[in-house]
Amino acid sequence: MNLWKRALLYTMRKKGKTVILFLVLFVMSTFVLTGLAIRSAADRSAGELRKSVGGSIKLIRDEEKTQNWTYEQGIGGTMVGYTGTPITDNEIEKIMQVKGIKSYNGIGYGSVYARDFSFISGIQFSAGSDYSSLPSVTHSEAFNYFRRKAFRLIKGRHITPEDDHVVLISTALADKNGLKLDDSITVRCANDAGEYPDVSLKIIGIYKSTIEEGKFNTTSTDKRNRLIIDHRAMKEIMQTDTIQYDNGIEFFVDDPKEIERITAEIQKLDLDWNCFKLTVDNSAYEAVASSLTAMQSMVTGLIIGIGVVSAGVLVLIVHMWIRQRVRETGILLSLGVGKFRIILQHIAETMFIALAAFGLSYFSSSLIAQGSSDLLFAQAAESQPDIEFEIPDDGREYMDLTGEFIPYDTSAMVSPDNIEVQVTRNHLLLVYMMGMCIVVFSVTLASRSVVKMKPGNILSQMS
Repeated sequence: MNLWKRALLYTMRKKGKTVILFLVLFVMSTFVLTGLAIRSAADRSAGELRKSVGGSIKLIRDEEKTQNWTYEQGIGGTMVGYTGTPITDNEIEKIMQVKGIKSYNGIGYGSVYARDFSFISGIQFSAGSDYSSLPSVTHSEAFNYFRRKAFRLIKGRHITPEDDHVVLISTALADKNGLKLDDSITVRCANDAGEYPDVSLKIIGIYKSTIEEGKFNTTSTDKRNRLIIDHRAMKEIMQTDTIQYDNGIEFFVDDPKEIERITAEIQKLDLDWNCFKLTVDNSAYEAVASSLTAMQSMVTGLIIGIGVVSAGVLVLIVHMWIRQRVRETGILLSLGVGKFRIILQHIAETMFIALAAFGLSYFSSSLIAQGSSDLLFAQAAESQPDIEFEIPDDGREYMDLTGEFIPYDTSAMVSPDNIEVQVTRNHLLLVYMMGMCIVVFSVTLASRSVVKMKPGNILSQMS
C-alpha cells in the first residue's frame, strides 16, 4: 500500500490521537502566526517612524586638535582663532554623494554690533561687549533651535538656500525696536581686528523664543538677540572669500537605522580629518521609538521561544506514540519495508494534521492578533524609562550657537500608541515553511529510537 494512503488511513482511524495532535499544532501555529504578524507590523511602524523623525550626522571642526587653534587676549576676553582647513561647499559636495543622505544644513558663525537698532542689553563685562552672536543657515527650518522647538516661527517664512541678505529676528527684539516684516536692520562685524562694512539685512521672519532667559545673560548669550541670517550675508559681514560653515554642516539621513553605516562611509572620504570630526544625533528617534524597539525584541524572543517549545513538545508526543506502535513497526520491518519509508510515513501522518491545523490558525490568529499587539505594546511602553538627552553640566544649556545641547521637545512628536496588525498570506506561508521543518525534525528525532532497532528484537519484545 502506498505510504501516503497508509498515513492518511492511520490518521482517520486514530481519531483521538489525531485530535490531540491537531489541537497542539493549532495552538502553536496560532501563536507563531500572531507573533509574525505583530513583528511585521512593528517593523513597518518602526521604519515609517524612523523616516519621519530622521537622524543627523554633523561635520564640525575638531576643537581637540589644538594645533589648528590660536588663543589671544582681546578687549572682551580671550579671542579664539581657527587656522585649520575651513568647512566649505567642497565638503558638502563629497558627503552628499554617500547613499542614504537626503539633505543638509550648513551653519556659519559670526558676531555683530547693532547699527540702527538696539539689542536687549545684558551684563556688560567691557565697553565693547554689547554685541550678539549670530548663525547663518542653509535652511532655517532645519536649524536645531527650530527643529527642537526652542524657537517657533510665528510670522513670515523660513530662510532657504536662494535667500540673499535676509534675517529672522525674535518677537522681543521686534517689539523693543518697533520692527516688522520687510523692514531692514544694519549690522557690523564685532571682531576686534580688521575693517568691516555695515551690512543691511531684510526681515523675512519673526520667531518666538520658548527658552526661559536667566538673570545673568550677557547681550550675546540672550537668545532673544539671536539674528539668523543666510550665508551670503555672513560672507559679507565676516569679509571671507568663500562661504564657510564655521559651526559645521548637519547631514540628515533617510533612515536612522543606517546612521552607523553612513558615518563609516563618510569617514572613508578624502576630507581633512586632521581638522574635522563627526558627531551623530539619533536622539529624536530614540525618544519616540523606544516602545517599538522593545516590542520588536520581545516578539522576536517569543517567536523563537514558541518554535523551540513546539519542537520539544512535538518530539515528546510523537516519540510516545511511536513507542506504542512497536508491533506495527516490527511487522513493517519484517515485511521488508525500509526504515526510511517508515519514518516518511510518520512524517506524512503528522503533516496531514499540520496542514489542517496551520490553515485554520490563519483565522484564529486574525481574531487575536490586534488585541495581543495592543497588550504587548502597552507592556513594552510601561517598561521603558524616559529618554534622557545629553545636557552639559557646566550651565551651557542652550548656549551653544548650533543648538547642539538643546533637548528635544517631544510633546508634538508623533509617537505611536498602538500598531495596526494584519495577518497576511505571506505570514501563513512562513508558518507553513517553519512548521513543516519543525515537523520533519521532530518526527525524525522521535522515530530514531524505535526504528533503529532490529525486527527480531522488536518482535521478541512484543512476545
